[in-house]
Amino acid sequence: MRALFVVAVLAWTAPAFAQPPGAAPPPHPLGPPGQRGPQTAADKVKQRVREVRDLQLTQQLSLDEQSAGRIFAVMGRYDEEFDRLLAVRAELQRKLAAADQLKDPRAIDILIDDAIANQKAFRDLEGRRLSELRKILTPQQTARLLVVLPALERKLQNQLQRAIAGAAKNRRPNRPRPPGDDDDDD
Repeated sequence: MRALFVVAVLAWTAPAFAQPPGAAPPPHPLGPPGQRGPQTAADKVKQRVREVRDLQLTQQLSLDEQSAGRIFAVMGRYDEEFDRLLAVRAELQRKLAAADQLKDPRAIDILIDDAIANQKAFRDLEGRRLSELRKILTPQQTARLLVVLPALERKLQNQLQRAIAGAAKNRRPNRPRPPGDDDDDD
């Protein structure tokens, strides 16, 4: 596993070394140095999670270097929108959990409608991403992707939630885990 990680890192950084002298380095994933500002801990965690996802997909789909680059470019284009939808989902979940405190049934209906719209937006985004990925992958790789990607994303999302909960635990009193908390492999 360590050897594969090293190979992936080398393949990822190889374009920087393959440039002729004096050529500009490849753009940083978070933007140009003058515009990206300090990288937050959350940004570092997201970057690490995406690297793990990419490594796992490379292994699971037996991707060559060219295909991997194309796949990860597509995945990267959708990551920010997924992040935005996840933030909205987390806020909606917080509000829905406290819905029993609301007296106005219309306000609760609006929350429910918003949650349904968020779920639909996730499905639509996943569908658009899969359509693009199918243009790159073989049918066998696409079938494998449909099996491994949801499980991988759920596993990584659970790890992120535990990490966030661990950080939040230092800031607030201990709270029980929400019901149905999926505890996939670490």
